[in-house]
Amino acid sequence: MKLIDPVVAPVAVAAQLAPRRTTLDGATIGLWSNGKLNAKELLDACEAELRDRWQIAGTVRGGYHAARVLGAHEWGEVDRCDAVILTHGD
Repeated sequence: MKLIDPVVAPVAVAAQLAPRRTTLDGATIGLWSNGKLNAKELLDACEAELRDRWQIAGTVRGGYHAARVLGAHEWGEVDRCDAVILTHGD
């Protein structure tokens, strides 16, 4: 019998976080839904709160599939956004 260790050593990859905004004033906010129950309502509430607190330039809506990784071409107009909120309904 031959025992095989299925654990692979982790590979560390250097990464840098995106610069953080000091304000959302003038920002375009992406609101992406996974399409599940109440996700749209949660995004609506987020948008209302954002508009109450900051003078955002606007919002862009989109969707994603929660069960798989989307390719770069599947995120719609995400590149127009200064910040993005992903919602998970249920």
